[in-house]
Amino acid sequence: MGFMRRAFTLAIFTAGAFVACNDSGTSSTDTQSTEIESSADGLDISDSDKLFGGSSAQDSPEGPVATTSSSALPARFSSGQYDPPHASPAEFSSSVEPFPESSSSAESSGSAPAVTEIALDKDGFATVADVYRSLAPSEKAVFIIRHSEREDAVTIETELTANGVKMAQDLGATLKSDEEFSYITSGFVRTNETANNISKGRGEANLPKLITNYDITGNWFLKISADSLAQYASKLGMQGSSVELMAHWAYGEPYPDALYELEPRAQEFMEKVILKNLPKWKRVSIMVSHDIFVMPLAVFGSGGKVALKYHEDYHWINYIAGLAVIIDAQNNLRYVPVKGADSGVIDYLAIYMAEHGIKR
Repeated sequence: MGFMRRAFTLAIFTAGAFVACNDSGTSSTDTQSTEIESSADGLDISDSDKLFGGSSAQDSPEGPVATTSSSALPARFSSGQYDPPHASPAEFSSSVEPFPESSSSAESSGSAPAVTEIALDKDGFATVADVYRSLAPSEKAVFIIRHSEREDAVTIETELTANGVKMAQDLGATLKSDEEFSYITSGFVRTNETANNISKGRGEANLPKLITNYDITGNWFLKISADSLAQYASKLGMQGSSVELMAHWAYGEPYPDALYELEPRAQEFMEKVILKNLPKWKRVSIMVSHDIFVMPLAVFGSGGKVALKYHEDYHWINYIAGLAVIIDAQNNLRYVPVKGADSGVIDYLAIYMAEHGIKR
């Protein structure tokens, strides 16, 4: 196994460009009803340098790019895009354990209330449907998830694949109810399509009114541009470039020149975006963003327990996976990592070994 990991690492070092989904670009131009919101000190939508970290959509359409060569890895690793197709359910058989009581509060007040136990899989994720069904009538929830599977070309206008459409609709089908949801997106076509198809899967008769929030385009945790982040990682000798850097950082290694400290920055998001806007949203909201934003939130919300240690095991956040933020009547927050597909993680090593006929 040690030999295979070394071989896989070498393949990554010598394979094509990886692109994580920091989706820098401009908002989509669809005609669906939308409204725009951002935090008080959020991004000015007319200021592209602020909005996109100083890098253009063409230069860095989906954020951190690791430059490598392409002979050893499968096509999906060397196609100029980071996101692979959704992994086979067979690769992610799940053992289940209970989700313990946990809470966080923007306004701490006493001990946390008891919560319903929610089953977590072996990677630390519950299903979105289980969390939805567990909500108390007095609780609100915001499901912050990555968009569904997208086409290979990476631009603001990149659409979902047919499989991505199905994944989103299948997730929606698990959330059927008479309750109205709010849908908040980054404004990119793939995040809008993900929200629309979740709504369709729920059986909603009309397209939902999408709320565009520019705080979730992907740069919330970055102090520097996505291109600069990749260069920063390369200077540190990281073979997985900025993706590896993000994993090191999310699990506790500080890079103060490039990235904000995870916990206080995540708490700031909860206060300035979630709690600030919560009164305008329905009891349940679906927030669709991108992996470079969602992955750190999942690590934060789980206290580092989710299995997303790319720097150790080549795991990355899967499509329509992320973090549920559950808010009680006193604005106490608790978090549950969630998955909308069969797994909350993409296991790149497992994919590589399967495609090369290698057994663990």
